[in-house]
Amino acid sequence: MNETAADWPPTTADGTISGTTHDRIRYRNAMGPRGVIGIMTPGPNVVVENEMMDMRPDGVINAVDRYYVPNQSIAADKDWSIIMRHVAANLDDSVRRLNEALIDHLVLGMSSQSFMGGVEGSFALLEHLREAAGVDVSQGAQAAEAALNEVDARRVALVTPYYPVIEKNAVNYFEGRGFEVVHVEGLRCRSIIEVASQPEERLREAVHVADSYRPDAIIQLGTNLRFGRLAPALEEELGKPVWAVGTVIYWHALRAMGIDDQFDGFGSLIAKH
Repeated sequence: MNETAADWPPTTADGTISGTTHDRIRYRNAMGPRGVIGIMTPGPNVVVENEMMDMRPDGVINAVDRYYVPNQSIAADKDWSIIMRHVAANLDDSVRRLNEALIDHLVLGMSSQSFMGGVEGSFALLEHLREAAGVDVSQGAQAAEAALNEVDARRVALVTPYYPVIEKNAVNYFEGRGFEVVHVEGLRCRSIIEVASQPEERLREAVHVADSYRPDAIIQLGTNLRFGRLAPALEEELGKPVWAVGTVIYWHALRAMGIDDQFDGFGSLIAKH
């Protein structure tokens, strides 16, 4: 049968190229024999990808998928809402691509989406991603909760790059799970790319403001803030847990996979718990 340009490549009703197969035999990955972690992250989010690469223990590899989200100019809550609508629209395709790597665990490499809708919305997303991926999932909300329970911290302060539309959802999640959010220090960054440009001085100042409310622990949300290696210095200075959410998520993923490696460089959570 002759195929015209319009017929090529030949596809099925769902858009798949005819003849496509999906081999699901699980071979042991030679570079990552202990596990392959699939990480979904928005296209403009460049920090979490590299910080999580730096956190890989020997024998673990990351497979990263960057789903489409515009580097939206942000001046009000509605701009963050547009970003979140793009995220919701593109997550399933991201999971579909990562599934072809036969990942052992899935990470949602942005924290904001994991808090949307408070407790109910967060757990609904978690179950949806688990079903779509066919493996267990780590995302910011539940990972942060597990970390806080690990150190018996109840009073929490948040440092975020966000506007109130995201922060309110995060507060609702934590308070709905029995924590007290004593303060939210929001940087109100003007785009996702600007989030990644925040200098250490500004992050230090934000953490010190948050600490003035006397929390048991401080969590930085927004995985595109470069905070993973700054957090340990602030922990030592303040004498309490100060965590980057990217570290918290990756710690949660490793522990969920039964990988108990402890190592320095990213703070007390992954070094001692």
